[in-house]
Amino acid sequence: MNRRHFLKLSASAAAATVLAPHLGRVSARQAKTLRLSMWDNVEVKAQVDEIMQGFKDKFGADVQVEYTPDSYDDKLLAGLAAGSAPDVFLWWNYPKLVSRKGLQDITPYVTGKSPLDISKYYPQVLNVGRVGEGLYGIPKDWTPRAVYFNKKLFDKAGIKYPTNDWTWDDMLEMAKALTKGEGPDKQFGWYCYNDQYPLQGFVWSNGGDYVSPDGKTATGFLDSPQTIEALDWYVQLQTKHAVAPTAAQGKTLGDATTMFMNDKLAMFDNGIWPLSQFLGKKDLDIGTVLPPKTKAGKRACVIHQADWAMNPNAPDKDLAWELLKWQVSAKAAGVWAKSGFSLPAQPAVTEELGLLKDPIRKTFYDAVPFFTTLPWFIRTTKGSEVEQELNQVIQAAFLGQTNIADGCKAAAPVIDSILQS
Repeated sequence: MNRRHFLKLSASAAAATVLAPHLGRVSARQAKTLRLSMWDNVEVKAQVDEIMQGFKDKFGADVQVEYTPDSYDDKLLAGLAAGSAPDVFLWWNYPKLVSRKGLQDITPYVTGKSPLDISKYYPQVLNVGRVGEGLYGIPKDWTPRAVYFNKKLFDKAGIKYPTNDWTWDDMLEMAKALTKGEGPDKQFGWYCYNDQYPLQGFVWSNGGDYVSPDGKTATGFLDSPQTIEALDWYVQLQTKHAVAPTAAQGKTLGDATTMFMNDKLAMFDNGIWPLSQFLGKKDLDIGTVLPPKTKAGKRACVIHQADWAMNPNAPDKDLAWELLKWQVSAKAAGVWAKSGFSLPAQPAVTEELGLLKDPIRKTFYDAVPFFTTLPWFIRTTKGSEVEQELNQVIQAAFLGQTNIADGCKAAAPVIDSILQS
């Protein structure tokens, strides 16, 4: 992504259109063979093989693992439409598939003859998989966004490291002081994303949002003073204060992870994904800190997560459920956590691995209480269309084609029509 770019998923309209009428068709399949699909590539095969050890001996079933790093959503939707989807698969956008009857409500299985204790998961993480009264996914892994900072660059500039009490103003002043040089030697204090998803934390912290809590309207939310102020502040980090690289500069200096590892970037926010790379670079001394608070002392955090879900037309649902349970076990969570790819969604596993004693990883857990707002796409089935409109507003502002206020006010009624269609 960054573990498959949780942020930039989009499903094909054609597959979505034909999905519902054809969900009843299930292709013939060899008995006692299950299919498991994930968006990672084969780089994680060692972890998957370790997790799957013992499954066949216990349940008498082989598991065919399908690694699909490209066009994952499109292929899954097409498979569901054709009746050839895997039994268990990773998923994220629940309203989209629930509305098309493409996900199994696992509530009866959780409390059934082979139950699962869902109280062992962080409730904030588990609840992302709920739609209405149904539960459609169990967390494989998750990560909030935290701010990474390069201690070497702070030390050279004689600047104290940020703490969890820092504010937007503090962050801007640090970023200014840490931005210097020209051309290929340019060093930046911050990195700006032009995608709507990571900006949500800043918007929520300022009391704004993109759409209403019920997912029915953008007017009064996207065009609110609070949302406009937060987005404008963020965009101006690059366009006015020049503490973040432009797209053109990024082509020369590389992406945020590359710049950070090359001592060209002092701070940036991201999930847990690049941490293993950072820790593997011996001369890179890093710290992590929560995203900054507003002047009013408010803070909200964004999370990303991947859940295991079930095909509602799996030939053997009981066996598919056992495979799903196997994938969300404490053993599986520990394997993924040790790999550095993710954080376990189970507090007991977190404690067992001593992750709260690690100051770098602990920050991500400190963020959990600040995940108080569900991502906007969980509130609507129109996520792909709305995402496109939101990104156009943000990207146009970064390019100087419009300002955030005009862009948000123009986009709000357009998104209203999308949400209400």
